[in-house]
Amino acid sequence: MNNKEKGFLGEKYACQYLQQKHYTILAVNFSCRQGEIDIIAKKDNLIAFIEVKTRKNDKFGTASQAVNYLKQKKIIHTARIYISQHPAAVNYRFDIIEIYYSSSDNYKLQHIKGAFEI
Repeated sequence: MNNKEKGFLGEKYACQYLQQKHYTILAVNFSCRQGEIDIIAKKDNLIAFIEVKTRKNDKFGTASQAVNYLKQKKIIHTARIYISQHPAAVNYRFDIIEIYYSSSDNYKLQHIKGAFEI
């Protein structure tokens, strides 16, 4: 499985998880010149900007460790673009969903809410 396929699979599992938790998916792979956000989801009065990281194992660090300061800055900047295009009186949060898989139907998911802030 190549990286693009892993990413697609991880985003699919993350969307399923979020929908089970009563989030509404607003966008998948929202992109602009400044960057991309994997999933934008809403629950009640909250919009979550979610970075999904899919790994086979944590041999080289956890999936969330791949969301370094530079990546966070890009996500925040892209979120500001989204907010300017879709103004709403709600709260915002930046989350990470880590997915570790051993096969395409066997995986472990962890949702890190409020993983970083502006």
